Amino acid sequence: MEEIMVPMRDGARLQTKIWKPASEGSYPVLFTRAYSAGFQRDYERFTEAGYVYVGQATRGHSGSEGDDGMDNRFFDDADDGYDALTWISEQPWCDGNIAMYGKSYWGMTQWLVAPLQHPNLKAIIPANMNPDPWERGYRDHGAVQLAHTARRIYDGGGKDKVAKFGWSKWHRHLPLIDLDTVAGTQRNKLWRDYVSHSTYDDFWKTIGMRDKYHNIKIPVYLMGGWYDNYPGATFNYFEKLRKLGATDEIRVVINPSEHLNRVVGDRDFGENAAKDEVGLAIRWLDYLIKGIDNGSKDEPPVKIFVMGRNEWRFEKQWPLARTEFTKYYFHSDGPKDGWLDTATPGDQPPIRYTYDPDDPVPTLGGNHSSPNVPGMLRVGTVDQRPNQHRQDVLVFTSSPVQEDTEVTGPIMVKLYAASSAPDTDFIARLMDIYPDGTAYNLTEGIIRARFRDSIWEPPQLLVPGEVYEYTIQLLPTSNVFLKGHSICVHLTSSNFPLYDRNPNTGHQQGMDAEIQVAEQTIYHNEKYPSHIILPIIPQK
Repeated sequence: MEEIMVPMRDGARLQTKIWKPASEGSYPVLFTRAYSAGFQRDYERFTEAGYVYVGQATRGHSGSEGDDGMDNRFFDDADDGYDALTWISEQPWCDGNIAMYGKSYWGMTQWLVAPLQHPNLKAIIPANMNPDPWERGYRDHGAVQLAHTARRIYDGGGKDKVAKFGWSKWHRHLPLIDLDTVAGTQRNKLWRDYVSHSTYDDFWKTIGMRDKYHNIKIPVYLMGGWYDNYPGATFNYFEKLRKLGATDEIRVVINPSEHLNRVVGDRDFGENAAKDEVGLAIRWLDYLIKGIDNGSKDEPPVKIFVMGRNEWRFEKQWPLARTEFTKYYFHSDGPKDGWLDTATPGDQPPIRYTYDPDDPVPTLGGNHSSPNVPGMLRVGTVDQRPNQHRQDVLVFTSSPVQEDTEVTGPIMVKLYAASSAPDTDFIARLMDIYPDGTAYNLTEGIIRARFRDSIWEPPQLLVPGEVYEYTIQLLPTSNVFLKGHSICVHLTSSNFPLYDRNPNTGHQQGMDAEIQVAEQTIYHNEKYPSHIILPIIPQK
């Protein structure tokens, strides 16, 4: 291993480590950059496969110079990435072909530099990151992803102080803006940026790809997990880049893993649910850059793990061409719970529930990249029955399916609702109910009411008592509801501490400690037919 401090255009030097194959010569380069300068678990496999492996720590991280990286993360990564690519391309051990690889922040550094079209960057392999972190990342359709974002406060030290303060008490602290100091931890600029920039403004535009992705002209291999935070972004950008048509080499692979590519949760996915990200990357690059005929050329671009059947499958497109998007309507003739079916509702009375921010619905597993919070939060499949008896969780369950029923693709809830508050949240969760009653979560989504028209445009508060149509975009999934299982949807207004609690006041978000109770009314009748749209895949 060789370590060099590589200078950027402004003079800042970044820690860079280089590992080379055993034989002298020029090779294609696999480049990563984020918190640390490379990983031993990766460099051995890449160098054995005939690639130079280069890892670089971004500004303020590990041994790199520059401002604290956690204060200004993402803002320098496009230009720094370009400068690093130029430096690598000039080295005698580089044959002129560079690919980038990695997940999370290692994925975002790829997204940020790719639109600059460096001539030596031939491919990127980003995993588990949303190129638009405003949409779903540190915020999520207007809400703050509380547990995920708040970890920025203690990740660099201070976890003991938060634990002593009390995890539940700490996450419940209001106002959100000063959560960084309440437990005696240091003021955190990144936290305050993410909380105070509560609309899609120039802060988010600068670090997002929404207006830049069309400049990506190189092959892209996207990797993700059904239980990570970003399968929606993964397929969204797969579709965007495929439609752009700059290259035929746009691929995606996804399995029931979380942010670190671990298969997680309490549900059994069989013995073959894992994916070897490094192995997949090497095989693709061998075909793409080295021209090795290893079968990659003939494989369809989409590879998914289908839960329930617990099998891998290739597909030619996303959404699947044979998808039958089917409306399952919410029905109820009682005070709370009801049923799902494809018949349009008639004259059914609305359901009402009370959302009290001081008594939020606790998070049970889920699709996210938040850390485990002791006694409060974990990731993946978890039995949802402990929540379904709460008065503020509405449960709609289908009859047991009479044959295996596959749901693969994007999922959406159309909800007609009124609130007594000028702002509130609505959350939907899709579950697979086993014959014994176990309720395994598949996917979920949220909408903050002030962003009901668009998360990209200025927010609009509600008129209390008025009925609005909400679109709740759940993350995509792939699951076969086996014969005898039931399809179930939970509707509620909180999911804590995964999301911050909407205080229902309509005030500037995150800036005060006032909360109020909201009375929610859910409509499901002929005029207001609330429903979930499921991508049903006909069985062959």
